[in-house]
Amino acid sequence: MRGAWRRQVMVAKEVVAESVPIYVRVQKDLLKLVHDGEIQQGGRFPSERELSVRFGASRMTMRKAVDHLVQAGILERRGTSGTYVPDRLFDRPVSDHIAYSISDVVEKAGHIAGSRLLFFERKEANDFIASKLGLSPGDPVISMERQRTVDGVPVCVEFSHISAHLVPGLSASDVMEHKSFYKLLKDRYQLDLSSKESVISIHRVSKAEADALDVRPGSAVLHFEALSATADGQPFELLRSLNHPDRVSFTIARPHGARDARENPVHWMLHS
Repeated sequence: MRGAWRRQVMVAKEVVAESVPIYVRVQKDLLKLVHDGEIQQGGRFPSERELSVRFGASRMTMRKAVDHLVQAGILERRGTSGTYVPDRLFDRPVSDHIAYSISDVVEKAGHIAGSRLLFFERKEANDFIASKLGLSPGDPVISMERQRTVDGVPVCVEFSHISAHLVPGLSASDVMEHKSFYKLLKDRYQLDLSSKESVISIHRVSKAEADALDVRPGSAVLHFEALSATADGQPFELLRSLNHPDRVSFTIARPHGARDARENPVHWMLHS
């Protein structure tokens, strides 16, 4: 009886394996090349012929597997030069206690940071913004939208809502004239900011958002939402950032002394 049961299990496993398309099984092998670091970011991916010889599958199967990885943003095709593992231009650190300056992070990595102000407005806080910033509805806030670039290439679009009473006199020209907004805040207003809460999720972009990010409308991008506070704990900025999926990665910095990820208030969500 036991031997018969084992044979039934083996047959069932074989049936399941056969029901999975070959290109799906091949994709796992291709993903391993990337995840194990055999092919580094920015590196050229083997040709379909090379992959066919290595993994013993037809070139048509390899083409289908690679096509799916390209559609998922794991690989990218560069005209006639071949298929590559995307080179992330910007590794964005996320911490529970430090509000990082994008300009500083980019320049320390040896790249050139850029910022273009798309929108700037002083307005009254609605109920949602007021609740996040510890204000009353109708209190003044500054709302702005900026496109951030690395070496001239768009990497993210950021929407900020700021408590206006903490930055008296701040104007659109101030933001445009200073490459690092956080440095401006520190130098002019003596503000040292910390991160209170961060949420990372998936967002599908509108046409306007897609144009600013250089992606197709409806594309899935990395959505980063954060709330920063001043040194005395006053909520300062509600930030919503849309990040290019092929050009930005996130590094989660674990709090000092934390024993596991549950102690880090960086939350992950999935939505369309």
